Amino acid sequence: MPSAKQDFIDRIRSLDNSISIGSVSNSADRDHNNVAKLLRNGLAVVGFAALEDFIKTRSSEVMAAIGGGGVSFSDLPEKIQAASTHEAISALSYQLSVRDRSERISYIQEQARKISSTASVGYDLTEHSFAHNQANVNEAAIAGILKSFYVDDPWGNMSALSSRLNLTALPLIETYKGAMRRRHRAAHVASADTPQSDISQFVKEALTIAIGFDSLLTTALSKMLSGDRQFLRGRYRVSEADITFRRVVFESGKWKEFVEGRARAHRVSDDISAFKPQVQGRALAANQVYVEFDRSGLVADWECNCN
Repeated sequence: MPSAKQDFIDRIRSLDNSISIGSVSNSADRDHNNVAKLLRNGLAVVGFAALEDFIKTRSSEVMAAIGGGGVSFSDLPEKIQAASTHEAISALSYQLSVRDRSERISYIQEQARKISSTASVGYDLTEHSFAHNQANVNEAAIAGILKSFYVDDPWGNMSALSSRLNLTALPLIETYKGAMRRRHRAAHVASADTPQSDISQFVKEALTIAIGFDSLLTTALSKMLSGDRQFLRGRYRVSEADITFRRVVFESGKWKEFVEGRARAHRVSDDISAFKPQVQGRALAANQVYVEFDRSGLVADWECNCN
């Protein structure tokens, strides 16, 4: 089964590819333009949904990893304990409302088993602990997830990571809120007309937010699973300073590997397919986040290797 990250990359790059299709561009024909407007509005909605789904699904993956990670439930951050037990009830109630009647009994039995298991040495955490209590994921929900993992000022830290990658200039919280407003307008205002340029910009913004969120969340998870006592006791807070990037970019007809903080390329190659696993291996060995850009400068992949 594809990971949350791979699903998201596939969807967001398909969104990017769709922007150049003639059917979403205006022409001299009025009927065509009316259809194009509907299609662009639809793209704005499904594009934002792809980012929301990544936030939800990546959080679920992390909760599953905690359950099998060997850390006692009582040692987990208090907000994670609460989110995976009594606070999960509202999420489970919402999830029941969107499931087929035939699935409801087995679903709630499984979730009840997971909640009950937290009283045991071996436990599973419900995958619906975070961001599953309503249809949409707002900026406060994203911040709440990261704060539960001892990340202070989540949006500030994600913005700092974005700046270090030279991806966006505006604070990411404003970027996210703007994208959410466009999504709601496209979905609920009959006269809405989403420009292609907004969709193109959202592709870059969504990838940036996903990388920042994943990098911080994975760093916190790694500290948790390693049994870092300072972290588990809340005495150490994860921030962008814990993360270093190793990038692959296409420049002057070559694929180049750059380590953050160094001006010169570490390695150069003509073949990305052979080069990529080598760079990923070096990023893994150095506990760095691997970020790959395609020939046009758009993020093509990333991989968090944070300990």
